[in-house]
Amino acid sequence: MSAPFRAPHPESTPTDRALFRVNPMSYAVIAIVVLAILWPVSAYPVALGWLVLLPIGFGWWVARTNTRLDEDGVHLSTWRASRSVPWEEVKGVLFPKNGFARLVTTADDSLTMGGVSFHDLPRLSVASRGRIRDPYGAAPTAGTSRTDGSPRTDGA
Repeated sequence: MSAPFRAPHPESTPTDRALFRVNPMSYAVIAIVVLAILWPVSAYPVALGWLVLLPIGFGWWVARTNTRLDEDGVHLSTWRASRSVPWEEVKGVLFPKNGFARLVTTADDSLTMGGVSFHDLPRLSVASRGRIRDPYGAAPTAGTSRTDGSPRTDGA
């Protein structure tokens, strides 16, 4: 007899729903860059030795960039600094065409939310306990009764 089938947990639903990080596949890019610069750096170490700093810097950026949400507010961490924004100062979230989401404060500051993109909006809404609303995951309105949100056609 075999064990019952259990579906794997997809990467998009980590156990800590309040922590948003840069995609860990970025470390594969670092490994490829290391392999790409290995020969030139070993051939000309004096002239090209500085190339070793590129994968180290990129690794530092990937490891440090994240966004965490909790009851106190939003905690943003970048490669050079960390900042916390209480919920009272959060005005909203912008999703630019390219790059990470941006947190807008009541002082109209725009802060990068590392690791958060548009496809993270449902998870962001759950992690913020509804403080950041997911307009696409809203419950059906009063004129609809079906679970897919389409209007009723039975006349009731």
